[in-house]
Amino acid sequence: MLSSLLLVFTTGLMSAAHCMGMCGGIITAVTLQSKRSALLSNLLYHIGRGCSYTVFGIALGLVGSFVDVAAAWSGMKGTASIVGGCLLLLWVWRKIQIPHMEHVSAHLHARLIKVVKYFRGGDRFYLLMTGIAFGFIPCGLTYAMGMQAAATGSWYAGGLTMLVFSLGTLPALALTASISAIASKRWRRLMYKLGNAAAILIGLLSIMRGLAANGLIPSLHHWLW
Repeated sequence: MLSSLLLVFTTGLMSAAHCMGMCGGIITAVTLQSKRSALLSNLLYHIGRGCSYTVFGIALGLVGSFVDVAAAWSGMKGTASIVGGCLLLLWVWRKIQIPHMEHVSAHLHARLIKVVKYFRGGDRFYLLMTGIAFGFIPCGLTYAMGMQAAATGSWYAGGLTMLVFSLGTLPALALTASISAIASKRWRRLMYKLGNAAAILIGLLSIMRGLAANGLIPSLHHWLW
């Protein structure tokens, strides 16, 4: 579990180029418009975003647990881990997302934005709700990590997976203004490739752990499978 979380965190760190392009403008605008300090504004925004990611992970972890329970009746173990790993590899290869997840995410985001506008007067709560709302903004990378959350086969591990991923993306978003100013296209391409490489490694490990759980391959080490 610890090895998987470290890889998830690394994927978040290595996805700096994606995060800057996708959400950098959002957090910059939120910070500039806030009456609070930049530190407090960022803190509240990322707490809200982390809450959304965690809830997302818990939901997908529950789905994975149901898959494992159903598969156990046929003698299969770790099915969610195998399926989640395959979906993660497919996302990296063809950017294939969880079916209909983009529509669900967009709907939640739109509904939460209405709540954000309603609480515009309370600056701190507004910043927190903004983070929660934008945590559900449609994002293929987030869905990819959601597949890993489902692969854990448990609600608490799924929630922890997405929370750790949100922490991994935090440095790039917190420093997006300064990073964007110095980041070359070559650096961004490198970060993008490293992020994909980490995601591929997570997918392969998930598949191997599922196969090992069924005795189809020998177990090597708890850090691997």
